[in-house]
Amino acid sequence: MCKTLVRAMVASALMLVFSLPAWAEGTIARAQFSTDVIDREPIDDIGPTVKVEYGEIQKVYFFTDLRDMSGTRVVHRWTLDGDSQAEVAFDIGGDRWRVWSSKRLLPGFDGKWAVEIVQDGEIIETRSFDYVDDY
Repeated sequence: MCKTLVRAMVASALMLVFSLPAWAEGTIARAQFSTDVIDREPIDDIGPTVKVEYGEIQKVYFFTDLRDMSGTRVVHRWTLDGDSQAEVAFDIGGDRWRVWSSKRLLPGFDGKWAVEIVQDGEIIETRSFDYVDDY
């Protein structure tokens, strides 16, 4: 019985040593929509709703601060009401990597906009906002 207990403890210890910690798989430290990105930082957080401004082209940025994803590829997939509109790919070159993409919105593009953060072909997070035409 003692040998069985020792073997179980050794096996558990080896699993802890050789298993990949959760943080090593990569995390998204921040993800937000903004009206601009300056010096690799978003200047604001636009929130869940953007209103159509007639006569204006609105540019919305999506910023992500990625951690521990070096050597992978991350994609910002922009969708409107579930239909893919654009994909912007980034090759992650360090343990902390800040990336952003943008979309120009015109009147008539109203609906639910989302950006899927895709890492190596799998969606790891999604953020969205409503583009609302109150006219």
